[in-house]
Amino acid sequence: MSSITDIAGSTGVGASTGATSQANGKSDTSFDAILEAFKKAASETPEQRARDAVLKKHNLSEDDYKKLPPKEKDAIDKEVAEAVRKVHEQKTGVAIGDAPVSVEKMLGQA
Repeated sequence: MSSITDIAGSTGVGASTGATSQANGKSDTSFDAILEAFKKAASETPEQRARDAVLKKHNLSEDDYKKLPPKEKDAIDKEVAEAVRKVHEQKTGVAIGDAPVSVEKMLGQA
């Protein structure tokens, strides 16, 4: 029969806090970065997050996107519109063609 100490030891309960202390010491800056990223994501609409995801997929910052030639920008815009359409349909259950609001208005561009 196992004792409580055996069970706690095998599940990691009561393990040494040395690793936690070590991780906390060097993770302060990464925690701050994670917190800032969370705050940014929480303040964005799902449509904005979909746009950000498309830009990230193409390794583009907002500045990089603005510098693209019109043809490439149009291709990215179409992909963004499709991502926004999918997000909208998931959120509302309404196809964007049936929605009373345009994609541009949802993105705050109209």
